[in-house]
Amino acid sequence: MHKKQEIWGKQEGKAEQLMHFEGGYCSLTMKYLSGGWIIKQEKRAEHTAELSFYQNTEDKRMSDAQIYQTGRSSSLYIIPAMPPKPVVFRSNKKISIRQHQTLRIYLAVPLYIQLYYQQIENDNLLCEFETERLSDTWFGEPDSGTPAFAVGSRFALQADDFEINHHEVIVPVNIHNNSPQLLDLQRLLVRVDLMNLYLVNNALIADLGTIEFKGQGQTGQLTFTTDKAIHGATPRQIAKARVASNRNILGHSFHFIKQITQL
Repeated sequence: MHKKQEIWGKQEGKAEQLMHFEGGYCSLTMKYLSGGWIIKQEKRAEHTAELSFYQNTEDKRMSDAQIYQTGRSSSLYIIPAMPPKPVVFRSNKKISIRQHQTLRIYLAVPLYIQLYYQQIENDNLLCEFETERLSDTWFGEPDSGTPAFAVGSRFALQADDFEINHHEVIVPVNIHNNSPQLLDLQRLLVRVDLMNLYLVNNALIADLGTIEFKGQGQTGQLTFTTDKAIHGATPRQIAKARVASNRNILGHSFHFIKQITQL
C-alpha cells in the first residue's frame, strides 16, 4: 500500500523506504542510504496521465541504479524545470499579426525533473530527467543560429481551451508586432530557459513572455513577467528559471523560411 503525497519541494528519506515519482514517460525510484542516495530511472513505453509521488516499503531491485554520495542529509528536493535549451514553435496554420498589434498564444512544453540534496542550490543538483524526449532542432541561419528543441505546432488562444498533459507546462507568450509591416508567423523561438515556474490550481504555468518583432532580421526585446489574469494575485513560484536574467533582454526570436525558386 502507498499514499500519494505533494510532489514538489522537500521530501525526507527514511531507512528501508522507497520514494517513487511518475510523470509523462519517466518513472523514478529513489532510496536514501546512510551518506547518500540511489536513484533508478525507467522510461515508460506510454506516458502516464497523472504526475504522482508516493512512498512505500516494497522490495524493488535497485542494483542498476545510480549512486550519489552526498553526506548525512536525508533531505531530497523534487523540483520541476524547463528544458535546458530554448524551444521552437512552428505554425501549421496561417497566423498574421498586423502592424502594432499583439497576439497572445499558449504553448505546451514538457517538464524536466530535477533532484537536489540538502538544499536547492546549483552545487547540490544531483541529476535531472526528461519526462518526454524532445527533438533537437536549429533556429536561424546555419552560421548564426541557435540550438533548440522542437515543440511542434500545438497551441491555443485561451488557456482554458488547452488540452494539456500533466507532464507539460503551460507557456503563455505575447507576440508584439512593433514594425511597419505585416508579421506572418512561421517559426518562433521561445526562451523557456529564462522563465520561472508557478503552481496555479495544480497546473504549472511559466512566466508570460513578451516577444517583440521589429522587422525581419532585426533584434527585438524579450521581457518576462507575471500576469494577474494568468498567475493570480499572489503567484506561487515553484521553481526559478534555469538561467538568471534581468527579465528584459534582446534577442532574435523570429525566423522566416526563405523561398527558393529554380528557373
